[in-house]
Amino acid sequence: MASWNRTSWDGAPWSRGTQPPVPPTSVLLRRHRSGRLRDLGFSALIGTALAVTVILPGAAWGGRHSVAPVPPAASATPSGITNDPSGQVPPADGIAAANVQGVETTPATSRTPAPTPVPEPTVAAGPTDQPTPSQQAPTATPTRPPSATPIPVATPKPVKTVGPTPVRTPPPTPRPATPTPAPTPVPTAAPTQPPATSGWVTVVSDSFNSGGLPGHWHSYNGPYGSGPQNCAIPSHAVVSGGYLHLLMSYEASGRCGAGWYTGGLALSGYSSIDQRVTVRFRIINDGVASHYIIPMRWPDDDSWPAGGEEDFCESDTSADCTTFLHYPNSQKYHSYSVDLSQWHTLRFERANNVVRAYIDNMSSPVWTYQGTSTTLPATLKHVVLQQECQSSCPSGTTGTEDIQIDWITVENPA
Repeated sequence: MASWNRTSWDGAPWSRGTQPPVPPTSVLLRRHRSGRLRDLGFSALIGTALAVTVILPGAAWGGRHSVAPVPPAASATPSGITNDPSGQVPPADGIAAANVQGVETTPATSRTPAPTPVPEPTVAAGPTDQPTPSQQAPTATPTRPPSATPIPVATPKPVKTVGPTPVRTPPPTPRPATPTPAPTPVPTAAPTQPPATSGWVTVVSDSFNSGGLPGHWHSYNGPYGSGPQNCAIPSHAVVSGGYLHLLMSYEASGRCGAGWYTGGLALSGYSSIDQRVTVRFRIINDGVASHYIIPMRWPDDDSWPAGGEEDFCESDTSADCTTFLHYPNSQKYHSYSVDLSQWHTLRFERANNVVRAYIDNMSSPVWTYQGTSTTLPATLKHVVLQQECQSSCPSGTTGTEDIQIDWITVENPA
């Protein structure tokens, strides 16, 4: 099929589906065999029906084609089509069909109504440009968007409802902080649990709830230990507030003169070769830190190093601790990553030359050591809770360290 490229009366191209430019009423376009446009002038015939019969020779056309009669200009203003501002009436579909090249136009004889020749609408065609403002009345429909403006007003309302929800979240955050002290009463009941283990007999179970320091604990008083700086005072090993406190602080006077004093305790009696010790404690540092061993087992006859030494949790920081098993000319050790500034329960068990260490979980050991009679000398030992300066004490005079022991149990083989 031939293309639908068309040209208007002035030679400008226009395509199918668009309204062609309106020629003057005195001009009618007709396509010549050569493809050029020839103007046929007509001086009048406004408002009359015009039927044009065009003979289009050529192989592509193949014969005579008739063009639908041209309705008057008044009929060119159907609904939905605005008049040209120049006041000219657009051609009817019949004229537009004559400009199609290569397509046989359908005779629009059924569109040639008799009433269309009325000339009055041609005069109205000019004024119809003024009614176009009435057709612009639909453009006044933008007045509807203002009515839509209330819709965005409704959108901020859910935003306000979202606002209160984050306000509710902050209150729960401080609440978890308050339950943290709650676990402290739980360990007080825990000392009743260790004796349930078969094969062991509980010989000491202290929860330090009241009554002061139990009589089976002996307080250090004066210099002690491996360092010349170590000096203890009984007033630094006291029971208060449900805990046993081992306190390191500066004292203006004492058996060692002005200086730093610590707390130290040794269990009188209940000694054994094999033993299990369970203790729950934490360390509160305020500007200074000691060297601590919680717990320790020391030979009753002070035969060191032949009698051995078992330092189950030894450190100078609350971030971790290490087990040292001392024996003549050597030692075995193992370190644990545990934050002792928080409450933790530690258990150390020696039985049949095997040492097991537990942290919080009393059913699964975090370390197991298979020793011998050499690495684990078979001597009677007793439990020690020791806090010291070791090689040097703090250089200043301010600050404290408080080792808080919630409870402790000591078990011997059954």
